[in-house]
Amino acid sequence: MLRTDVLVIGGGPAGISAALAASEFGLEVILVEERDFLGGQLIKQTHRFFGSKNEHAGVRGIKIVEELRDKLGSNKRISVLTGSTATGIYEDGIVTVLKNGRVEKIKPEKIVVASGAFEKYLPFENNDIPGIFGAGAVQTLMNIYGVLPAKKVLMIGSGNIGLIVSYQLVQAGVEVKAVVEAAPSIGGYLVHASKLRRQGIPIMTSPYHQKGYRYRAC
Repeated sequence: MLRTDVLVIGGGPAGISAALAASEFGLEVILVEERDFLGGQLIKQTHRFFGSKNEHAGVRGIKIVEELRDKLGSNKRISVLTGSTATGIYEDGIVTVLKNGRVEKIKPEKIVVASGAFEKYLPFENNDIPGIFGAGAVQTLMNIYGVLPAKKVLMIGSGNIGLIVSYQLVQAGVEVKAVVEAAPSIGGYLVHASKLRRQGIPIMTSPYHQKGYRYRAC
């Protein structure tokens, strides 16, 4: 039985930040991550972030992960268990964790669940057949495993995710035929859209009319 002040489930940016914050109060922390590496969504983010310096503007997500890992490595109050899956939280407060085929029991005083989220996927018929990917799946394939999802891609949605992933696809050698947007204007930053337009990729917005949607290239 392992005992700790705080158990954090999830080794993404939220989980790592929670573990570091708890340790600053002198608490002992165990951080559990099901993958063999920490970082969560940041592992996929090879582009530079926008916003304020306090929010790591100008820094790539993969570099932010390195900074967080360095902070964890030098923190003696935090124990990290990678390749470990939290399988249950029981009435007596015990948490079971599966690691290398062995079940470990952890008794924490407090639990922080930072297990991440699923992307909001567009619902339509046959959206689960081969060749149809969510943007997050594309980033996982390319930026984590180095696998191209396709040779030619049509991107649906012009939010920052759609625009950024489209540009990452271009950088990887994929032909992006167009970006299609149901709204009258793009949803992401103009700087991301401009990168695609300079590559000759049309971004097709769609003002609403009584007869339906009419796409226009911008």
